[in-house]
Amino acid sequence: MGEPRRVMISCVEPSGDMHGAALVKACAELYPQIKFFGLGGEEMARAGVEIRANISQVAVMGFSEILGSLRRILKVRSMMAETLIKERPAALVLIDGPDFNFYLAKAAKKVGVKVIYYICPQLWAWRPGRLKLLRELTHRRAVILPFEKPFYDKRGLSVDEVGHPLFDELNQKIDSQKVLFSLGLSLDSQILAILPGSRKKVLERLIGPMLQAAALVLKKRPQLIAVLPKAATIETSFLEQFLARAPKEITSVLKVVEGRSQEILAVSRLALLASGTSSVEGAILGLPMIVCYKVSAFSWFLASRLVKLPFVTIANLIAGREVVPEFLQNRLCAPQLAESLLNLWDDGPLREKTLSDLALVRAALGGPGASRKVARIVAEETANFEERYDEPSS
Repeated sequence: MGEPRRVMISCVEPSGDMHGAALVKACAELYPQIKFFGLGGEEMARAGVEIRANISQVAVMGFSEILGSLRRILKVRSMMAETLIKERPAALVLIDGPDFNFYLAKAAKKVGVKVIYYICPQLWAWRPGRLKLLRELTHRRAVILPFEKPFYDKRGLSVDEVGHPLFDELNQKIDSQKVLFSLGLSLDSQILAILPGSRKKVLERLIGPMLQAAALVLKKRPQLIAVLPKAATIETSFLEQFLARAPKEITSVLKVVEGRSQEILAVSRLALLASGTSSVEGAILGLPMIVCYKVSAFSWFLASRLVKLPFVTIANLIAGREVVPEFLQNRLCAPQLAESLLNLWDDGPLREKTLSDLALVRAALGGPGASRKVARIVAEETANFEERYDEPSS
C-alpha cells in the first residue's frame, strides 16, 4: 500500500462537512493510503478526518453576521495556514467557502502544495474577478452544477464536472414504511416537512413565519402533520423558545426529530425549507417545496447589489424559471406562504407540473458518483508525492 499520503481538507459550513465526509469515505474505500486532516465538522470526524479546527468556529452567513465573528474566523484561518505551511501535506482539498479557502490556497502556493478545489466558488453568481485567483492558485477544479462547466469553458479554465454529491448521499433507497413507523405515523400520513435551517441566525428569522403559515394551512387541511428535522447545530433549548411562541394549533401536530432530514423529505408531501442544501435534496427526491431566505437588512442590501441572479434556488437556476416558489426577505410572510402551500398541497395541474419540472431538474443534475470521481482526482494529484515535493516553490 506504500506510505500514507496526508491530505489537508478545509470546509466552512455544514453542507461542506457532509460532502467532505462522503469524499473521505470514497478515498478510504478506493485509496486507503490517503489520510485526511484539517478543518471540518462532526460528519468529517466520523469519516476519519483528524479535525484540527471545527466548522462551528467559522460557519456564519451574511455580511453583518461575518463582521461580528471576524476576529474568531481570522484566528482559525491563520492557524490553519500555519498548520499547512508546517506540515506540507500531499495536497490541499478546498470545499466552497472562497473567502476563507483562498487564503489557504495562497499559503499552499508558497510551499508548493497542490490545491484541488471541490465545489468551486459561485463565480457565475458574483465576484467573477476571482477567476484569476482560481486559475493561479489551483491545480484541479471540480464543479457540481450543469451550467458551471460551460461558464468556465467559455473563460478558458479547465474544470472536472463530477455531478452533485447529494446523489451519493441519497442513492441509498429510503424505506418509507420504516421511516413512517419510526415516527408513529401511518402509510397514508400527509406530512409537511419544515426545515428552518442549520444556522441559528437563519432559523431565528425563518421559523416564526414558517410555523404561522403551517398553522394557517392546518385550518384548511386538518389531516396535515408537520415534521421538523432539527439540525445537529441547533440546540433543543434554542429551538424550544421559538416553539413556545408558535401557534398552539401547529405545535400540537408537530413532531421534532433529531436530524434525518433526507428521510423526512423522502416521506413528505410538501416541504417548507430554508434556501440551501435541503432544497437540492428536495429537487433530487422530486418533492414539491417552497424555499425561504432572509438575512439582515444590511446583508440583503449588499447582496442585492453584488449578486445578479434571478433566483436563489438551484432548481430554478437550472430550469431558468420558477419551478419552486421563493419567498425572500420582505416577501417572507405567513399568509403568502400559506397560500402557496395550499396551492401545492392538493393534487391538480400545478402540483403535476411541479413534479414534472423537478424530474427534469433531477436529470440535469447528473447522477451518483461525484465523491468517487473527486477521490480519483485526489489520488492522481498526490501520486509520486515524495518526488514532486522535495523543494517548495518560490
